[in-house]
Amino acid sequence: MTLFWILVAVMLLVAVGLLVPPLFGRRALADQDRRAQNVAIARERLQELEAEHAAGNLDQATLEQARRELELALADDVADAADTPAGGPGRSPAMLAAIVLLVPALAIGLYWMLGNPDAINPQAAADPLAEGHGGQQMTLPEMAARLEQKLEEQPDNAQGWYLLGRTYMQMRRYGEAAKAFEKLHGLVGDEPGVLLPWADALAMQQGGKVSGKAFELVQRVLESNPHEPTALWLAGMGYEQAGDHEQAVRHWKRLLPQLQGDPEAQKEVQALIAKAEKALGHTVEVDAAQVAKAPAAGGARLSVTVDLDPALRDQVSPEDTVFVFARALNGPPMPLAVVRKQVKDLPVTVTLDDSMAMMPQMKLSAFPQVRIEARISKSGQATPRSGDLKGEVSPVSPGQQDSVEVRIDQRIP
Repeated sequence: MTLFWILVAVMLLVAVGLLVPPLFGRRALADQDRRAQNVAIARERLQELEAEHAAGNLDQATLEQARRELELALADDVADAADTPAGGPGRSPAMLAAIVLLVPALAIGLYWMLGNPDAINPQAAADPLAEGHGGQQMTLPEMAARLEQKLEEQPDNAQGWYLLGRTYMQMRRYGEAAKAFEKLHGLVGDEPGVLLPWADALAMQQGGKVSGKAFELVQRVLESNPHEPTALWLAGMGYEQAGDHEQAVRHWKRLLPQLQGDPEAQKEVQALIAKAEKALGHTVEVDAAQVAKAPAAGGARLSVTVDLDPALRDQVSPEDTVFVFARALNGPPMPLAVVRKQVKDLPVTVTLDDSMAMMPQMKLSAFPQVRIEARISKSGQATPRSGDLKGEVSPVSPGQQDSVEVRIDQRIP
């Protein structure tokens, strides 16, 4: 993993780690101890980032951005603690699932749409989506308003609808989030990465109840992919909330083998199963054929060979960044897997697989067809810029054995 993605992972883990504790009162630590622990974690992460900066592996702009992210996360934590009565009830597991999925998805999605705000080029700075006047970070309401404006101009922009829905979710405007995901569904169809966020928004609009349309959407995912983990989790919650303990247990037991790499999640599901079976008064047996096997290491895998058209070689430098990534051919615009190289590495063969997924339901194996893209970025940023060089191949089946060959032979106007 490159330094860039290590930093992304660290920042997302810190953000999720700081957001989840204020919402869940299940830990034995008192609020004061928890806040002190969060401050200590943030300080430790900041020291790690400063060490990377001192070693020359991290530029000043990225360091400052990371510092702001940590400060904002701590500020949110303190604000949440002040608003929550001591000893108040914990939140529902549905809200936990929403937060764990939402924070990484929104952060990664905005990065891929906007790039690094500190590195926006002069043309983009004239009308940046991620910044307000004076170059300051936009608030969520400002971001939503700007996305709404963009989507009025580009109503068929699937990526915009996806990000607007996620932004509304973070703002707790669940009804509007559901409408955004419904619009996205009209553009890309029945993809798990669309149906599940839509179901989540509808459930949160109903106070965490996975019922009605939300439950119908979850069932639709399971019809096409009976082992989809997020869908199994939500379906189990829906059945449990409806008092159907047996069906809840059946779905959670189908989910359990897929959680071998996550002991904490396993404990949570096992506790829910035990509680439901206690209410039933007996254990529930599940047909072995219905239980998903533990996923094979890596899951779906694609070998991709990338080369540069010799006619374009004089337009790049050896140190320019090369992004190689897969997107769903018909589905959400977020990358399913990404590898970062440099021009001096070309031609190069890389592997894209399920282990690179940014979200549980956004794996290569979750989509029947994908598009493989390779792009040379002069700025080093993930968002496309005028003058970047690119190449792509589609459609590609994630399960195919043959290597995919991509030639970078186009220039972005």
